[in-house]
Amino acid sequence: MKQDSAVYESLRTSLFLLWTTFPATDAFSPQQQLRPPPPNNRLASRLFNSNSNDLDFEYLIDAATSSSKGQAPLGGDFAGLAATFDPGDGSFIPIPEYLIPPSLLEWGQEPKCLEVLVSEEINEDETSMMRITTTVLPDTGCSVDNLENIKAADEIDLESQWSCRIEEEGEIQEEGATTVVGLQYPLQDDSNELRVETIFGLEAEDGKQYRMRVAIDLVPSPPDTFGIQSPMVLTLERRTNAVSSGGTIGDGGGLDGRTVSMLLGERLSGSKTFVDDPPMSENYDADSIKHVAFPGNVSIAYGWLTDNDWVLQVSHVGPNGMRRVVSRQFTVSGDGELDFEIRSWVEDPQEVAMT
Repeated sequence: MKQDSAVYESLRTSLFLLWTTFPATDAFSPQQQLRPPPPNNRLASRLFNSNSNDLDFEYLIDAATSSSKGQAPLGGDFAGLAATFDPGDGSFIPIPEYLIPPSLLEWGQEPKCLEVLVSEEINEDETSMMRITTTVLPDTGCSVDNLENIKAADEIDLESQWSCRIEEEGEIQEEGATTVVGLQYPLQDDSNELRVETIFGLEAEDGKQYRMRVAIDLVPSPPDTFGIQSPMVLTLERRTNAVSSGGTIGDGGGLDGRTVSMLLGERLSGSKTFVDDPPMSENYDADSIKHVAFPGNVSIAYGWLTDNDWVLQVSHVGPNGMRRVVSRQFTVSGDGELDFEIRSWVEDPQEVAMT
């Protein structure tokens, strides 16, 4: 019986790695005009030469202004819940059954999110960050005293970091509730894929800072068939420590369910997760731009503005009903280069709907 169990655990670990590294690609053709954003909080630069056969993302964009650094909800240890969605229609993508113990499937108790423990360590000159993600696989019975986990390490280039503290009504609000961060970095497995992360700082609770992290993978080549990958990942996280542990939790075994639950806190360890909350709006197309809503008060809009301009906007609506928007625009210039621009603003969804 122990041998069979070991085979099962080894199999689902291998399949987990396949599931997380084998996305499907959807391509989109040129579309029409999107409602133009306000021209504030702007950062622009050049990504790469699209005529090159070897696209190099090592030179993504110039460094963000030094004043923006240190304001981001980055660094330290986090515990959270990660869920996957289809960016095409916002539908929830369940955890594959091979990652779930048969007993949970039998009783209809399969989880909708995977528990993750994230450790981020920023180097001294703030040019890069090492992120170690420990994904805890679901389990039952005595196995919860020694949970199986998958660990992955990503070195993220912070030269492309963009962040701001958005002002509302002329006043800078509480940092944890208003900080927005944009990260752009190449995926290690495929240099032709670019991951864009949008991180929204949330209101503090139980003395801890929270954030919503939206990760979307893009294939910006060839430019005329700009691709957005499926699935995209939403991760709701609780900061457990401002100092990174280096991802050592779980080393040598002994990571138990009680520890994970304690790190998640009451808000994230309950039976109901953010995935159970309905989206705040319906999906729709406006001027041929696709708008898709998700649980967690998150929405995205993407498509072609012109034959040469592709845009991705990621939004989050806070408790005050205001929507924070981060807009990335990719432009194919006349010399074959792909330029990049990022902006942010705050808007009232009700006022936007009336215009």
